[in-house]
Amino acid sequence: MTFHKILVALDISSPEVERVFQEALKVAKTEGSNLMLFHCISWENEEKINPLAGIGTLGNVNLHTTLKQFSQASWTEQVKQVRSQLQRYCDTAKSQGISVEYQYQVGNPSALICEQAKDWNADLVIVGRRNRMKWSEFLLKSVSSSVLHHASCSVFVIQTETACTKNQSASQTQPVYN
Repeated sequence: MTFHKILVALDISSPEVERVFQEALKVAKTEGSNLMLFHCISWENEEKINPLAGIGTLGNVNLHTTLKQFSQASWTEQVKQVRSQLQRYCDTAKSQGISVEYQYQVGNPSALICEQAKDWNADLVIVGRRNRMKWSEFLLKSVSSSVLHHASCSVFVIQTETACTKNQSASQTQPVYN
């Protein structure tokens, strides 16, 4: 099976992002694939800040304005960091002769990864998986598990370093196909 278009779900905030990216590069070189680097800015950050913005509306208009400005500045900075990181990964891939582009969106990561894969007509999604216990995955709604079950194409799940034994690298893990 040849993969022409590979969507790489990168969690910029994860310490394992570099590992997932490097594994994606290996697959892209082997397959001669185009890459789409994708990051989802989770709306959880907004939910932590926005309730505070309502505190000062009745008693202190200045507090409300200050919190709203803080929220906007926080989002602007986060988007700037995401763009910078994704551009750095694109530059690395291009320097190795790989056709690459990037995209980011705000919202639910697993749903947006599946949607982007479908819209871009990806043949494969590469996603990292944190080493969580089954109950933690269930309660925290594992992104990799959701993508595995809902993606419209094949999914390659990269285990994190902590989930692999010392003698096994992510390149030794097997892709999971839907």
